[in-house]
Amino acid sequence: MWYSNVYRRNLVDMHIEDWNPQFLSKFSAQTYYENLAKAKIQAPMIYLQSHVGHCYWPTKTGHMHNALRGRENFIRALIEKCRANGMYAVGYYSLIYNSWANDNHPEWGIINAAGKNLRQRGGRHGLSCPNNPGYVEFTFRQIEEIAEYFNLDGMFYDMLFWPDLCHCQHCKKRFTEETGCDWPDTSKWPAVDMRDPVWLAMFERRRVWMGEFAQKVTDETKRLMPGITVEHNCASLIAGNHLNCQTELVNEACDYVAGDLYGDLYNHSFAAKYYYGVTKNQPFEYMTCRCNASLQQHTVTKTEEALGLEIMLTAAHHGASFVIDGIDPRGTMDGRVYDRLGKIFERHIPYERYFRGDMIADAAVWYSTPNRYNADGQPCDHKTCAVNAARTLIENHIPFRVIADTAFETLGNYKFIIVPQINFTTEYQREKLVEYVESGGAIYMSGCCDAELFAALTGGEAGELTKSTRTYLAPTKEGEAYFDEFNAAYPLPFELRMPLVKFGGEYPRTDLATITLPYTDPAEQKFASIHLNPPGIATKYIGAAVFERGKGKVIWSAAPLEFDSRINFRRILMNLCRLGMGDAELSVKSTASKKVELVSFRTEDSVLVSAVDLECTEELLPRPAFDISVKWEGGAPSEVLHLPDRRSVPFTCEDGYVKFTVFRLVMFDMFEIR
Repeated sequence: MWYSNVYRRNLVDMHIEDWNPQFLSKFSAQTYYENLAKAKIQAPMIYLQSHVGHCYWPTKTGHMHNALRGRENFIRALIEKCRANGMYAVGYYSLIYNSWANDNHPEWGIINAAGKNLRQRGGRHGLSCPNNPGYVEFTFRQIEEIAEYFNLDGMFYDMLFWPDLCHCQHCKKRFTEETGCDWPDTSKWPAVDMRDPVWLAMFERRRVWMGEFAQKVTDETKRLMPGITVEHNCASLIAGNHLNCQTELVNEACDYVAGDLYGDLYNHSFAAKYYYGVTKNQPFEYMTCRCNASLQQHTVTKTEEALGLEIMLTAAHHGASFVIDGIDPRGTMDGRVYDRLGKIFERHIPYERYFRGDMIADAAVWYSTPNRYNADGQPCDHKTCAVNAARTLIENHIPFRVIADTAFETLGNYKFIIVPQINFTTEYQREKLVEYVESGGAIYMSGCCDAELFAALTGGEAGELTKSTRTYLAPTKEGEAYFDEFNAAYPLPFELRMPLVKFGGEYPRTDLATITLPYTDPAEQKFASIHLNPPGIATKYIGAAVFERGKGKVIWSAAPLEFDSRINFRRILMNLCRLGMGDAELSVKSTASKKVELVSFRTEDSVLVSAVDLECTEELLPRPAFDISVKWEGGAPSEVLHLPDRRSVPFTCEDGYVKFTVFRLVMFDMFEIR
């Protein structure tokens, strides 16, 4: 398909109203195209409509933007110009977020508990319910008009998530019919009991409904435009939470996964690994904003170093870089942005021929989109824990992937799996995790929100939580080696309640820590130290332990070490990861700084290794020399090459590893072992 070797993509946001005749009055298809060309863009995504709902074609079902009157084809002319000059054109269409549709058909809107359309509470967005048959039919008719008016290579649909809980008659009726449950009490929304079976059923249905809506839109698009690709915005798989109810079911309706994300570089790397794992087809598409730090900062552009680093970090994961700009309301664009992009992509282009192979991973972080909350109402949510755990692995140069709920058939590919703060699992998931451990795998698991998973892996019984919100893990003598500088007298502190669990001795166990409590509850007026809640009451409750299961082991911590990003906690987490991996040899090792990320791919006859300096955001400073060692079977390789110049690099081959030195890393480097 067209996307297979297309790595330079772009979108210019055009969420523009039309109450002012100046709006889009200076839009020029020629200037737009010239900017794309000098930025070396291969596939622009072009607005056909926006959150405002105004259409950029002569629509019969909706409202055409006033700026098109008398020049109705200015977007079609842009698309035709791009395609005539070798670019692939993807159309943009906003679903659910459509203010015109909502204002003209308030009966389609998302309705709150008081029976009011959400648009009536103010705000810029009108929101339509994907369960409303009138809105769905309107959407299909709009897609039909797009198919008749434009020639496109792909379609992108935005906003495939629930922005709020909808109380409309269609949602209520469907929920009751499909679950047999009455509509729950929503007076405390969104602060609901996430252990209540009715609420769990509500979230499960909303996830299914959003996935079904995405698939309906995909099917209708492909019916009307045979051969076209379809992508839905899957940003909420990462940026959203359990309330949005976007899961891999939306991704199932996509030819490849894509999403606009705005986190730091560790979030970026996490998302790239997750997208790499869940996409149906490579490359995945990582969307980043050219503005510093969001589109709201429309006149502030990221430096060449900062934007270049984001693009090269995506390149290290063999993904497609998609840069988002925003048009000025008058329809003009800042050409300097595209000059900067052209310089960045000029460096990027020579590497693109090497974006192939399978990502090398010895470990995995399980990221479960339905689990993005804490069932006990504590601050340590699953997503934050997963991202922080990934950061620890990056800093210690452990090759890993991020795996989703859909990847449980592949657990055996990994020596070690991190299972962070999971709230619920299916029977199938529990069976696969137990099978993985008993076959020789190792798991680090935090908390026991999911009592069934906790019991399946450790044989333990999850009890009540401590009353105190300040708790400590006090290392045992056996555990001191793993808990850095902490000990029973100076234990590791947490600002959360810990589970008080019981173990029946079903599996051999080594206790690594017990729970210690402060002298008084932090909520009491009585205290030991006015500014502190220091450790004072040692308990016999187990806080961390290692369990032997079959050929493998489970390392469990009552508190999520991975939730706290401080170096003390990251060191301890890494110690426990190394305990889990034991003597297993890593596929890739390095003496590089913790701020250098290594991402490697294996092809039929080579290994490709990328190194990215995650601190290189403001100035291009070289890193001191470091070594990279790659596990290599079948004798010595023929050569190690520096890419893209294919310069030969000296190497040694010893103990099954090919070892070479990176003498001067400046932001990004790639090597090939042949």
